[in-house]
Amino acid sequence: GLDHVAEKLVKCYYGMIADQNARRPDHFLGIRKERVKQLIRKKGDIQLLEVMQMEKRQGQNWTDEQIEHLAETHLSGVQVEMATRYMTLQKLLNRIEKYAGCGYGTECGNASERIRHTATTYTDYLSMRLSLGYDLNNTVYQQPRDLGEAHTRMVLETNKEEMDKHLKQAAEKYPEIRRTYRSLRNKYFYEDDSYLIRPARSAEEIVMEGRMLHHCVGGETYLSKHNTGKTYILMLRYKTEPDVPYITVEIDARNPRIIQWYGNKDGKPDKENMQAWLDTWLMKLKTGMLAETIQTVAIEIA
Repeated sequence: GLDHVAEKLVKCYYGMIADQNARRPDHFLGIRKERVKQLIRKKGDIQLLEVMQMEKRQGQNWTDEQIEHLAETHLSGVQVEMATRYMTLQKLLNRIEKYAGCGYGTECGNASERIRHTATTYTDYLSMRLSLGYDLNNTVYQQPRDLGEAHTRMVLETNKEEMDKHLKQAAEKYPEIRRTYRSLRNKYFYEDDSYLIRPARSAEEIVMEGRMLHHCVGGETYLSKHNTGKTYILMLRYKTEPDVPYITVEIDARNPRIIQWYGNKDGKPDKENMQAWLDTWLMKLKTGMLAETIQTVAIEIA
């Protein structure tokens, strides 16, 4: 019944094997004996297997529910071990669920992606707090009221002097990004019930986007192309969290097409859903429907 495990082995994916000479599946996979039946019920789900292996390596004994919820977060063993030095696993899972605003086990792509995104943001926030010398035994630091705002504050506080200098230099070197924001917003802005997309407001914002999502969009190449109007950098975000980076999009300024899009650490979160959303947005852009939407909103506001 370990369908997905078998599939990976047939495709020569051997990283999951703990003992290739083992005669029992728990020894073979490096998990607790009592986990085998749970893994079979989930058809050998690889993400679940990785969490079970994490449990065994860390000498833990988690519940079935904790195992399945942790698998949804896609957190690494290092991230979990760091966080659980200061809180129980259940508290970690509860806080991720609370910040995400959606529950585990919904089997909804959007909810699952929200859980993963929130889990990464929260553990990244905790890691930065720790590296800056904060005592994470303090629940005030553990539980910020606004996770997105707190994460941004930690990014700014890390190497603050160097970052302030870099942001100032970017603003001075690429002033057209700020100057053209309004006109580009009229052309590219779009939102629905779940997401919004808009152009970067300034060079500083592009730099911070790259810093917070751990990818290269804040580099000179992208800043220069946006500043000179060759390509544009757009921010795609959850409508409920318009100031929290999620996905960065580069679009051709002359021929409406998406050159590339990436989320945290050059990943493609909720890939199929987000690609479909971007395709719909691009179609509206090409057919002039975005401009009509903006005019309608403006009339309603007026």
